[in-house]
Amino acid sequence: MVVPKHLTLSYCYEKKQNKIITPVKLYPIPYSSSLSISANALWDTGASLSAITPELMNKLKVIPVDKKLVAGVHTTQVVDIVLITVELPNSVIKKNIRVAVCNITSNADVIIGMDIISLGDLALSNGNSQTFLSFASPSYKDKIDFSKRQFED
Repeated sequence: MVVPKHLTLSYCYEKKQNKIITPVKLYPIPYSSSLSISANALWDTGASLSAITPELMNKLKVIPVDKKLVAGVHTTQVVDIVLITVELPNSVIKKNIRVAVCNITSNADVIIGMDIISLGDLALSNGNSQTFLSFASPSYKDKIDFSKRQFED
């Protein structure tokens, strides 16, 4: 059996999206499969740190391990930091992720920030008026460079 060198996910939306939201599963640290929670996650390249809502923190029964000053669009506040495992679509799993606990104003309960996104390669395409998300971890040696395709149809 050949073992893949990269964990990958692909997510296709039927129409062009203004927000990239995918399903995720969350697990507490220490790990307990009986406490897994499914949620919707907003992929946010403007967020340096991933986050979950206080409601998810309570459902996962995790306790804060630290506090951190975070700046959002409208406020700066001190928030709790908890440890969780995040399972992205296609079973891309990121363990022991430090996430902020804060209110999230989009249609999501989780923010996937650059702390997770930067662990791999992310590409978005909008051909045929459909948004397509592709993510791979760890990163490939070759970079994604659309300028090399500028003369294609």
